[in-house]
Amino acid sequence: MSDYFIEFEGQQYATDVQGFLKQRLRWSPGLARYMAKLDGVTLTDEHWEIIHYFREYYEDYNIPPPIRMVIRVFKKSFGEENANSRYLLQLFPQGATKAASKFAGLPKPKNCK
Repeated sequence: MSDYFIEFEGQQYATDVQGFLKQRLRWSPGLARYMAKLDGVTLTDEHWEIIHYFREYYEDYNIPPPIRMVIRVFKKSFGEENANSRYLLQLFPQGATKAASKFAGLPKPKNCK
């Protein structure tokens, strides 16, 4: 078992040092809310849209989506003025790709510190 873990609802979830799940199939929406809370983030509908998109994209391609693609996809949902990296940074202060991947139960993206 990992040296790092999150305890949630009486179970331990192995993580890396930054809190990314080691076993993404153990993810649940409740666990995502808890992980976000630990990072000081309250998940809104906008967060959930992005989290679900990350999970779907990862299932298809085995990597998180590029941020430019995320912005393009969410122009309809968030509007032209909010579909940009600044807005995503407001939603995910740790960085959109990193935090959305973490809360979605995915491995840490290779290009994130």
